[in-house]
Amino acid sequence: MSAFQTVNPATGDVLGSYNHLSWSDTEKNIEQAAKDFQIWRKVSFKERAEVLLKLAQALRSHKSELAQMMNQEMGKLIAEGKAEVEKCAVTCEHYAKEAETMLKNQVAASSPYKHAEVSFQPVGVVFSVMPWNFPLWQVIRFAAPALMAGNVILLKHADLTAGTSELIGKIFNDLTPDYKLLRNIQVNHDVAAQVIAHPVVHGVTFTGSSQGGRSVATEAAKNLKKIVLELGGSDAYLVLEDADVEAAAKACAKVRLVNCGQSCVAGKRFIVNEKVAKDFIHHFSKEMKEAELAPLASVKFQKTIVDQVEKLKKWGGKVVLGGSAPQGAGAFYPATVVVFEKDHPEVHREEIFGPVASVFIVKNTEEALAVANSSPYGLGGGIFTRDVKKGKELIEKELQAGFVVVNDYVKSDPRIPFGGIKESGYGRELGHFGIMEFVNIKTVAVAGE
Repeated sequence: MSAFQTVNPATGDVLGSYNHLSWSDTEKNIEQAAKDFQIWRKVSFKERAEVLLKLAQALRSHKSELAQMMNQEMGKLIAEGKAEVEKCAVTCEHYAKEAETMLKNQVAASSPYKHAEVSFQPVGVVFSVMPWNFPLWQVIRFAAPALMAGNVILLKHADLTAGTSELIGKIFNDLTPDYKLLRNIQVNHDVAAQVIAHPVVHGVTFTGSSQGGRSVATEAAKNLKKIVLELGGSDAYLVLEDADVEAAAKACAKVRLVNCGQSCVAGKRFIVNEKVAKDFIHHFSKEMKEAELAPLASVKFQKTIVDQVEKLKKWGGKVVLGGSAPQGAGAFYPATVVVFEKDHPEVHREEIFGPVASVFIVKNTEEALAVANSSPYGLGGGIFTRDVKKGKELIEKELQAGFVVVNDYVKSDPRIPFGGIKESGYGRELGHFGIMEFVNIKTVAVAGE
């Protein structure tokens, strides 16, 4: 077993000491999860829904405790933490209400049989590898539909938020005292690979970096396991010459600074028509400067941001706001705006996980789209324009991303699917498509006379 600690990024104080599980202890959890699944898969939709509704209630009752824990372990503002808890509760309620309809058997239109229909059966034990930036939301947005489909979960959370993960596990385990729907297994990378290979585990979901996704996907592929990947992003927002510039600047600042910029789906590149660029940069910088920021999740991440901003400058970017870490304790970094009057291809490959925005000045919409699509990522993005019809056509046919918006920014919601293309991953979470990722499709037919 290897030991590690959690640290408050605002103060540097040690919060807790933990040990990774050994393979022996992990295997026991896997075997117990298999037994839990045999119970849970036979539970009716009505009873599953009752459990999910109790989970929503439990999350709300622990709202302050969860928000405080997230604040201490990864720096999230208390208000943002409470909003995250509420969003999770709403998601549980949504799937409790809708899952049975989503998974209702579908009659085949025609077949060589007297009757044929398609049913949706749970995969079984699903291994979930989750990141630190939204410690509760990343779990619930997968867990709520997966549980309603009849699966059980093994959760490997990020070491950085081990305390939050333990609290999540306790909340889940209090719901069903006789068996566990979610087992919290804090393991290292080597043991995680063994979990994926275990014959009892039939599905994997991973949220994190593209590099991490490749590693997990390789293990899943070797062992023929279903997998969903939600990976990195360098989301582009286009501000066309006919945009409402002030409204665009406000929205762009919000999407850049969500969770102190530590979000895969945060806007990171802002591509602006030269006719409105000066005005946009003025309003955008003002909005960025006035925002309240939490610390980054660790001093290590702060150092990464410092290095990345230096690279942006090397690649031709001009810093017009922020650009240097403050002196003193804590993993803080100011809101930063870097302007590029000439494009540089390397910028679009860089995912900056912090409050740093790259602004690109372009001549026309065609150039804007070319710059936006030059990234290897494709998670989210949007276009600001007064011509909504044109904007919708551009994002539908031209902007390469899994979730695109006209005159607003990407907001995940349990009612609509979320996920990326290219190096941002594959598969979907949330919505009807999210619950379908971890079911087996079974054709059931009856012979004619």
